[in-house]
Amino acid sequence: MSFVTVTTRSHLVLILPALVVLAALAGVAQPGPPPAPPHDAFLIGGPGAAGGMMAGEFGEGRTVTGAPLSAVVVVTRDTTLADGNKIHNESLAKVYRDSQGRVRREMGVDLATPATGNVKRNVIMIIDPVAGQRYMLNPDNKTARAMPMRGPKHDGQGHAGPMRAFGGPGEAGSVNKEDLGTKTVNGMQAEGVRVTRTIAAGAIGNDKPIEVVTERWYSPDLQIAIMTVHSDPMMGTVTTKLTNVTRGEPDASLFQVPSDYKVETGRPGEPMYMPMKP
Repeated sequence: MSFVTVTTRSHLVLILPALVVLAALAGVAQPGPPPAPPHDAFLIGGPGAAGGMMAGEFGEGRTVTGAPLSAVVVVTRDTTLADGNKIHNESLAKVYRDSQGRVRREMGVDLATPATGNVKRNVIMIIDPVAGQRYMLNPDNKTARAMPMRGPKHDGQGHAGPMRAFGGPGEAGSVNKEDLGTKTVNGMQAEGVRVTRTIAAGAIGNDKPIEVVTERWYSPDLQIAIMTVHSDPMMGTVTTKLTNVTRGEPDASLFQVPSDYKVETGRPGEPMYMPMKP
């Protein structure tokens, strides 16, 4: 299951539980706005989704070559309400990356909206920087949506080490970065950094300063974050862990659209979405 931003023409809902490893669609400007998804569709990713925690490793914005692997990503979210009530959600996703930088993500989506009620779907996303295409596969009806990747092809080696910036432009508050050194995380050597963003009192209507802390442990060998912990008093704590890592080339068929799927073509810059109904 996954953290999924669900968008209809009349609703915007952040659904839990959900997958955190989703693509950040950062690219070049396109002529004219991309077409809007159908009203009975939900978007994958988007602002506010926790997918940004690992989007750089498993997204369209960065291509990592020469480090093939298969793994399971475990995401937990813990929130404490004002009355002391606690909410805990956990989700899993399978992730594959080949030596040419292709990425496949498999997840379950469990969501609910006033218009559709409860909807459970399986979602498969393939990012293929070699072909310059990204695909959203719908196993329920054997359809795939193909969309050109945005931005130039590039080699991820040397990109986005452990000191990679967190947050985005326009975010209020001062930022402090702290080097945490090296330690073994989930059986792998990783380099850590802690980034603390302090929102000053009054910046967003708060009467006291607010600290938002992100701790990230990055493996230079795998060129991926092994664990990321994002603590925000306003949203709770989201922990993303890379587990069951297997080094080696995944089966090439995982990065191809099956021959019995019907393929539809989308425009560059079009958001990745899945119809709510099978």
